[in-house]
Amino acid sequence: MRRPVTCALLLALVLAPAARAAFREQAKVEAAYRHALGAWAEGDDEGALAQLLRIDQAGTVGREADRLASAKLAVAKAMGRRAPAAVLAAAALEERAYLAYATHRPTLAPEARRAFAALVELHAALDRRPAARQLDAAMLASLAGETAARAQQTAATELYTRVLALVPRQPAAVLGLAAIHELHSRYAEAVALLGPLVAAHPEAREARLRLAMSELRLGRRARAEGELRALAGSEVDWVRSLAAQELARLLANRGDFAGASAVLEAAAAVLPCDPSLPVQAALVAERAGRATPLDLSTLGACGESAESARARYTHPPSSELVPLRRGLAAAHAEWRQALAGVLGTGARARASE
Repeated sequence: MRRPVTCALLLALVLAPAARAAFREQAKVEAAYRHALGAWAEGDDEGALAQLLRIDQAGTVGREADRLASAKLAVAKAMGRRAPAAVLAAAALEERAYLAYATHRPTLAPEARRAFAALVELHAALDRRPAARQLDAAMLASLAGETAARAQQTAATELYTRVLALVPRQPAAVLGLAAIHELHSRYAEAVALLGPLVAAHPEAREARLRLAMSELRLGRRARAEGELRALAGSEVDWVRSLAAQELARLLANRGDFAGASAVLEAAAAVLPCDPSLPVQAALVAERAGRATPLDLSTLGACGESAESARARYTHPPSSELVPLRRGLAAAHAEWRQALAGVLGTGARARASE
C-alpha cells in the first residue's frame, strides 16, 4: 500500500528547484563581486567601481537586496579567513562607492554604507588585536564624518555609536557625536562627551571650543569664559577667532567694553583677513559710546574671502578626521596587496588616492 505524501515532502519537492535557483543566483553575485574586488586589488579603481555599480543596481529591493548583502559577506568571510586585511580592502571599495553614490546615485548609497559597516565589523571579529580595533574604529569614524557632512545625522549617529562600542572615547567619534547633540540642542549630552575628551587631549582645540559653547548654553558662564580666554589667546586659527568673538560678547554684555575691545583687537592683529573681528570691534565701540568709522581696507590684500569662523563652526567637525584619514590612506596599498594575494590575481595593489 502506498504511503500518503507528507506536507513536508511536498514542500521539499516544491522548494527544491527554487532553492537551487537561489543558490545559482547567489553564486553569480559572489563571482561578480570577486571580479570587482580583483579589479580593485590591481588598482583599476574605475573598473572596480563600474562593476560594483552593476552589482548594486541589480540588488536594490526585496530578496535581491538580501542576496546581495549575503553574497558580499560570504565572499568577505572566505577572504578574511586567509587574510583579514583583505576585508579592509573590500570595505575601502564600498566606502569609495558610497562617496560616488551619495553624489550621483543617492538611492544606492545606503547599500554601500551598510556593506561597508558589515565588512568593518567582520574584520573586527576576525582580528581582535588592539591596533586592529583602532583601525576599524577609524574607518567607521571616517565614513560617519562623510555622512554627517551630507546632513545624514541618523546614519552618522549610528556609525559614531558603533565606533565608540569598539573604542570608547575615540576622539573623532566623540567630537562628531557631540556636534550632533549640539545641533539638536542636547547640550548636556555634548558636555558629557567632550569633557573627558578635552581632559585627555587638551590640544584638541575644536573640542575645547565646542565644550565652552555648550557650557555657555547650559548657563555655566564661569567655566565657559575660562576656556574661551585660553583659546582666544593662543594659536592663529578659526578657533581663536570664534573664541575671541564669544568672549568679547560676554565681556560687553556685562559692561566691560574695554576688555571686549582688547580681545578683539588682539585677535584681529594676528588674523587680519577675518572680517568678523573688526566688525564686532566697531559694534563694541559703538555700544561704549565711542563709535569710529569701520575700515576694512586691509582686507583687499587677502584675496577671496575665506569662510567665517562662525560659518565653519556650523559644519560637522573635521579636525580629528583629517589626520585619521591620512593614516587610513597610507594603509590602502597594503590592504590591496592582501586582497590580491587572497584572490590569486598575481598583481600587487597600487594605491590611487
